[in-house]
Amino acid sequence: MGKLLFFFIIGTIGMTLRFFIMGELEWNQVFILLLFPIGALVVWFIHRWMVRRDVNYLPSNTDETWNTHMGERYSTSPKQLYKGKEKVAVYRRFYQHRWQHIVNEVVEGDGNWYMNLSFKLVAGEKVEFVEERSSLFKNNTDWIIMRDGVSVGKVKTEFSIKNAAKLKEALTVEIDDKVIYYQSFGIGSATDVLIDGHVVAKGKRSEVLRSKYHFELVDDGYAKHEEVLVMGFILFNYVHKQ
Repeated sequence: MGKLLFFFIIGTIGMTLRFFIMGELEWNQVFILLLFPIGALVVWFIHRWMVRRDVNYLPSNTDETWNTHMGERYSTSPKQLYKGKEKVAVYRRFYQHRWQHIVNEVVEGDGNWYMNLSFKLVAGEKVEFVEERSSLFKNNTDWIIMRDGVSVGKVKTEFSIKNAAKLKEALTVEIDDKVIYYQSFGIGSATDVLIDGHVVAKGKRSEVLRSKYHFELVDDGYAKHEEVLVMGFILFNYVHKQ
């Protein structure tokens, strides 16, 4: 939506200058220009529909694993996180500055710039993944994990030529003296969560092109890390759009 409005503004400026300099308008170009705000309005309605689905999500009677609905990923609207049918947390994306949201929609396109997530657990705890960016054009992105305002860990994406050749997407979480590795092989593939080379959890989209996600622990020995594991899975899907 932001990009369409941006093109409309630039086009309007260009056509206005053409009119004052050359004294003429190309009406077919005017018609094309008007399609941009119309398109932006259509995108806005779709966006609001996706936001409502995320905000109002309730698990079905058959849900037994961790589950959530991630449809819209640009805004700061809340999303629900459940374990089975029990609500565990509300999470949302946040921007450290208002202008970052505008830049993200207009310029970046994929929505990965200024990627911060905040989880408010029903139990009262607050966990945030706060981005640390050393360069605007740096591929690898790092986050600090904050628990109730205290730094407890860090996250790093794993962009590499080797991973790209294998179509593999990866992310690493370091917390509580554990290194947690997330990997997947493209849209629709399951995400494996590994600790010490051993798969401890799995998550995936319920169906290709759907916005509902499931996550489950497959090694009960890591039950105390379960909340952190699922939070990392959600961040992974924001970054890699599984």
